[in-house]
Amino acid sequence: MKILIAESSMAVGGQELAVLLHAERLVARGHHIRLVLEPRSPIMAMARERGLPVEPFVMRQWRLPLSILAFRRLITREQPDIVHVNSSRDSWIAALSARLLSPRPKVIRTRHISAPLNNNATTHLLYRRLLDMVIVTGGERNRQDLIHRDGLSPDRVASFPIGLDVGQFSPGPPKEDIRAELGIPPGHLLVGMISYLRDYKGHRYLVEAAAKVLKQHPAAAFLIVGEGPEEQNIRAQIERLGLATDVRMLGFRDDLLDVFRSLNLFVIPTVEGDTIPQVLMQALAIGLPVVSTTTGSIPDVIADGDSGFLVPPRDPDALADRIVSLLKDPELRAAMGRQGRRTVVQSYSIDRMVDELERVYRKVIAA
Repeated sequence: MKILIAESSMAVGGQELAVLLHAERLVARGHHIRLVLEPRSPIMAMARERGLPVEPFVMRQWRLPLSILAFRRLITREQPDIVHVNSSRDSWIAALSARLLSPRPKVIRTRHISAPLNNNATTHLLYRRLLDMVIVTGGERNRQDLIHRDGLSPDRVASFPIGLDVGQFSPGPPKEDIRAELGIPPGHLLVGMISYLRDYKGHRYLVEAAAKVLKQHPAAAFLIVGEGPEEQNIRAQIERLGLATDVRMLGFRDDLLDVFRSLNLFVIPTVEGDTIPQVLMQALAIGLPVVSTTTGSIPDVIADGDSGFLVPPRDPDALADRIVSLLKDPELRAAMGRQGRRTVVQSYSIDRMVDELERVYRKVIAA
């Protein structure tokens, strides 16, 4: 198949990295892929480093009409079977461009969040008329929400996780333990959160929980890895609570495997919006016990008390209690880590995900 994959995001998070991962795997399977990306976006540079075919394309809102016409010319030149979009702006540009052509390629949107669709005429037009298929990166409950809550036709909604490379994300010692870099005593247990710094990821609740945990377990340290618009708010909260030496913000890191392998447990207290966070899957694949919330499709992956603990969103007390339980029990951490790894290998590998993606592509083209 010939596929254009568009992503207008200027950020780097699980969604953007998933776009690159999927493109790599589709190329490896013999599909003709071209990534349509913002010229100065971080993932444009990353795609070039990985040797992926790229098309620099400006998708800024202020030049939307010009972008639609330019995208129409791109479709005419490339003649793709599928245009696969991932964010709001590229969805509108690609969907409207395709409708200016006959015959036209099919347009598929991957939705990486579980939040409700906006209940307005333009969103209804996009999702119910202009897109040929919507894929939500979660489980069946996310699919049912789009059908029953948001009114999408069942035959135009698919759901499956992003998937991950279980060979790359595997248990093992870090090449360089991050404790040494940060001057953290070797015996301290590390609690980590790796995520783009968005409000709905719940960083503030982890910081609140950390203050409670450290009173009971002072031989612990908390790491927050990532960048994003909430950085200053999180730093201010850490300072206000007097946690600057115990809760470290490390910014963006390109050595995530070492960071994961240095941790003793992983926390992702997302409050809304997420389906199945990619970092959650990576932590499970590494063999880390996880404390997360009941948001989105996270309960489809983690059975509470099995591969991790689940708490209600926005509940720092419950979050702190579960973190303390794991810090005090190395056998429980090990058992949950083994089960998490087993779950991901059996059900959430990238190869299974790409099988599903190809199935959706074939279905849409046949229709």
